[in-house]
Amino acid sequence: MKKGFTLLEILAVIFLLMVILGLTIITINPYVYFQRTRDFKRINDLRALEVAINTYINVTSTPILAPWGRNVGETNQSIFISVPFDREDKRGRIGDFYIYQASSTNYLKIDGQGWLPINFSSLPYPPLTSLPIDPINSYSRKYFYSYVATTSQKAFEINANLESSIFKFGGGSDYTSTDLGDNPNIFEVGNRKNLMPINLYQ
Repeated sequence: MKKGFTLLEILAVIFLLMVILGLTIITINPYVYFQRTRDFKRINDLRALEVAINTYINVTSTPILAPWGRNVGETNQSIFISVPFDREDKRGRIGDFYIYQASSTNYLKIDGQGWLPINFSSLPYPPLTSLPIDPINSYSRKYFYSYVATTSQKAFEINANLESSIFKFGGGSDYTSTDLGDNPNIFEVGNRKNLMPINLYQ
């Protein structure tokens, strides 16, 4: 005669599975895990952009790192951000700088029309197929990529705000105060890490 499981046995197994699942979630803490995953993307994206821009500078005879008038120190010096203006329009003045944003149809392009105004497509072997953006990519939430440059000095800086406390100032794997930039709370790359205004992500 076949014997099946009783309702009490099934409920006991379900209860045990729920306890195990709860303990797993507490141990792993998916929120912290996702923060770290997004930060790894930010760190890798900025390093890839740094390599791409340095390649562009070294290969191009007259590299243009920012449009005329929008370089640091010029009349309309600008901060170029990864958030498209038709999703969150922040174009305007912030201190001594202007915020520049591309449209959502162009912001990933590598031909100088994207959020980062460098024409990588002019290179024989472009180092990027599209421009990376922050995983959250929101100005109001303060998670976006930012770029400033001065063409005459072939100097640039790219910044990102990290989420995980382990990667921020004082954390166990501190990236923000050890990157040799002038802002200990923001991850900075580039060949001149003092071009960006410090209060951009506040």
